[in-house]
Amino acid sequence: MTKHNALFMSLDELNILILEDNLSMVKIYKNILNSFGVKQISFATSVDEAKELVRMEQPDLIICDFILNGNDKYNNGLAFLRWIRQVDMAPACFTPVLMSTGHASRRIVLEFNKYGASSIVVKPLSPIILKQRIENILIDTRALIVEAGRVVIEGAVKYTKPKTQDKLVYDPGFLSRLVKNDVKKFNRKNPSNSLKIQNDDDFFAVEFNTQTMFD
Repeated sequence: MTKHNALFMSLDELNILILEDNLSMVKIYKNILNSFGVKQISFATSVDEAKELVRMEQPDLIICDFILNGNDKYNNGLAFLRWIRQVDMAPACFTPVLMSTGHASRRIVLEFNKYGASSIVVKPLSPIILKQRIENILIDTRALIVEAGRVVIEGAVKYTKPKTQDKLVYDPGFLSRLVKNDVKKFNRKNPSNSLKIQNDDDFFAVEFNTQTMFD
């Protein structure tokens, strides 16, 4: 079975591509990665730039931010992940991708897994956590398999849409009918009492007259 391209590489051997639109964040990444012994680091600030660098440099590992400047369906980290995981991109489709986000909801995490993310790191960055994520990727022996023309990680949690819940049907006359029926029952038990209701839909009038009767 196919494994990812960076399996069992050491940190100082890695050529890492960072897809991040915030240049201050890029600098933080570089400083942290340099402290781990990583020597080859390139970066892109848009999906198009990242695609070019993938073709030119063939990085061993990619750190990919989820939300990019001017985020849309083409310029975001998930769109890049879906692009690189196409079988037509071989051998780049087997490159491990570490997704980075400050919005780690369950839905987003499952979407990353669905499209073949190797791991996820949550901002603000912790150097210790980042190093753990990268080292775990380097020893990750899970198989990469092809499904519908895309590469996914065997055993990854799949995203499934929640079941559609039954919709409530709005019936504007239901409440007034309910009150009216309760009033009829009450009047049958207490024939001396009476309620004056001018309009079936006038719920506030019903409430007012009911309160007055018991005061």
